[in-house]
Amino acid sequence: MSPTDTATADEPVLVDLELTRGLTIQMTAVGTLGMVFGWAAFSAIYQAGTGVPPTFRFAPPGVGWWNEALDVLVLLFLGTVFIVPHEWLHGLAIRYYGGKPRYGVGLAHFILPYAYATTDHEFSRNEFVVVLLTPLVGLTLVGVPVMLAFEWGWLVVPLALNAAGAVADVWMTLTVLSYPAHVRVRDHEAGVSIVGRAGDRTRAVSVTALAWDALSGAAVAAFATFLTLGIGGPLVLSVLGIESLTVGTPGTFTYLFSFVNTPDEISLGVGPGVLSVGALVGLTYALVRSYRRGRGTSHGAETR
Repeated sequence: MSPTDTATADEPVLVDLELTRGLTIQMTAVGTLGMVFGWAAFSAIYQAGTGVPPTFRFAPPGVGWWNEALDVLVLLFLGTVFIVPHEWLHGLAIRYYGGKPRYGVGLAHFILPYAYATTDHEFSRNEFVVVLLTPLVGLTLVGVPVMLAFEWGWLVVPLALNAAGAVADVWMTLTVLSYPAHVRVRDHEAGVSIVGRAGDRTRAVSVTALAWDALSGAAVAAFATFLTLGIGGPLVLSVLGIESLTVGTPGTFTYLFSFVNTPDEISLGVGPGVLSVGALVGLTYALVRSYRRGRGTSHGAETR
């Protein structure tokens, strides 16, 4: 029985989100922005705490030409194995509220491999918010201190991928919070159904708009940051009499900007950190717009 089979006129399904092919592609794109920002943010935290940038070398020196291939395989393994505690924490929160979690894996429309934790239990709005955010909050609060205490720079990878996977959870949290506190949420393998009262109105829920806002916002922010640093940066620093300034670590994903203007050298550099700024701005813009759209004028629910 699907979640919508038990709906009645007194408790209509206000929105039923399912993992369609279009939604899969769009959420993959948005999640990629989350990974870009997460990688830069956790790398910066690691460097601030240890004084050195994280490294991702796992093969012992001198093992031959397949050093880099081995490093890539280890990183893929770390990113994959971290799915287990992510879903386990979803399940732990489900169990806390009286549900019996079921776990599984799948390949959405032959595009996006995914794992899930679901249940037949019905949640209140606020309970479901806790279920959604437990992996992001829990793994970050535990992972970051462990990363710094043991100087395990490789933890940047699973922490960033956990943040990327949690982008959909954050978006769903904002979507659920746009409904009254009395609504109930039914989770299932293919998506989520929000059930309310007969007088409740549906709200605009568009993954297409979320993806477009995120990608366009990220592109505009990254380009604007590039122009600001590349043109305005040297002018401002010259007026202030600053001969040399570097923001971030060259050769890493945290590298944002460098400027040197001395009798011996004149140089300017803008690094991949602009992509991280763009990702942060794009995601923030998209999530805020999505929440405000949901709180706005009544619309038919869009799940495309």
